[in-house]
Amino acid sequence: MRKIRHAVLTVLFVVTLLPLPLAAQAKGTILIASEKTGFKDALVAEMETLLTGAGYAVVKVKHPKGGLEGYRAADYAAVFITNSGVNSKVRPWVTEWIEKNRTANSYILLHTTQIRDWKVETSVDAITSASTKKEVKNLAREYVARITGKLERTGSAQ
Repeated sequence: MRKIRHAVLTVLFVVTLLPLPLAAQAKGTILIASEKTGFKDALVAEMETLLTGAGYAVVKVKHPKGGLEGYRAADYAAVFITNSGVNSKVRPWVTEWIEKNRTANSYILLHTTQIRDWKVETSVDAITSASTKKEVKNLAREYVARITGKLERTGSAQ
């Protein structure tokens, strides 16, 4: 009798958890690409928490040179790329990837951290911020609201 009770409890446990990943996929999958810095790692972690809480699945990738190869914007409802501005420019491999993928039916939001005031020239939605860890929660909320708002307005979540 005890084994049957454990089996029934296990089945109930699995059945209650099984719909969670499927529910997340129902709203779409968001690709988050970042460089490895303490600020960006914290930002990505906070955004992942907010996006999964809102019902989206999240795929995270690091994007050192060539790190975006093999990823297509068309495979995602939205793409968030965070990179560092170097000499007041977006990383060349990020710019190249955006040019290849900008016509996809996906929302692309480019975030660039910078210490000088310069305008990011790109064909996709772009924002900038300083790399201040104390601002991570506020920035994550702002960026997630921007992404989810765009997806809800356009209905283009895949």
